[in-house]
Amino acid sequence: MTIKSGTYGEPPRTARRDYVVVLLMLLWRMRYDLLLLAVVGTLILSETVPTNWQQSGSVVSIMGITVSIFIGFRNTQAIGRWWEARQLWGAIVNHSRNWSDILTSLLPEEQLVSTHGRNLIRYQVAMAWQLNFQLRNFYHYDLRRFQDYLLENLGLEPTTTLRQLGQARASEIRKLYENKSIDARGREQLMNVANATVDAIGGLERIRNTPLPASYDVFVRMLSWIFGFQLLLNFKMDGTSVVGSITGITLFLGFLMAERIGAYVEGPFDGDGSTFALPLNAICLTISRDLLGNETDSCLHHFSKDPVRWT
Repeated sequence: MTIKSGTYGEPPRTARRDYVVVLLMLLWRMRYDLLLLAVVGTLILSETVPTNWQQSGSVVSIMGITVSIFIGFRNTQAIGRWWEARQLWGAIVNHSRNWSDILTSLLPEEQLVSTHGRNLIRYQVAMAWQLNFQLRNFYHYDLRRFQDYLLENLGLEPTTTLRQLGQARASEIRKLYENKSIDARGREQLMNVANATVDAIGGLERIRNTPLPASYDVFVRMLSWIFGFQLLLNFKMDGTSVVGSITGITLFLGFLMAERIGAYVEGPFDGDGSTFALPLNAICLTISRDLLGNETDSCLHHFSKDPVRWT
């Protein structure tokens, strides 16, 4: 029996051919670390470093275990922050759909398709885009133009903040109740969605504004470099061949890359749209298309399901 594929697309996945792209992205971010590694390696291989700086092999082994523990803990915390941020954005997607569905259930069709009814939907979409921009402090100009279009329809200034958008939406809910367009139960439903959205926004702002303590970051990085320096020195002073020295450099590079990956993933709202960041534009475009339909057609070229080149 043959199962025919549907029209819903495939889930995001990293193809094997993209592994090189991911590696190049990582190496580009590490370009200054790689430059310093080249300098340190040259100094050691040229025997410029005093031999009495070398520690015993057992000390280096203990240092390697210690570095592994600290890097593992740091990366676990970094991935946890990344995943929590993705869950909160997933909650915002669900709240946005709930907002639209509740309005559809409360308002008659003629009011829902009117300018005022469309604006009630636009509030949620505008809040998602404004959150995107404020978290990353970065945006594409055509996406900013789409946000300005939304704010213009809502009668708001282009400088409107996320908090001001939330207050304006709450005011619109109050007007709906005062005009008897919705009853008390309807107002409660809409405010529950609005409050849940605010809770998710607060969680995302906490992740953005509260990274792991700088002291821990400095300690782990310093420990990694001390271990790598001693590792290279031991390979050199033990009289190993050039191949052995290259092996030492490769091992050090592996530890260095593992430590840096944790540092990059720790910030899921980077503006460069690389594989280390969340696909904020794709998420916001999903919300826009679900709630506004073809109003977002001019922005669809930003949508990407490639986790290597997310924006």
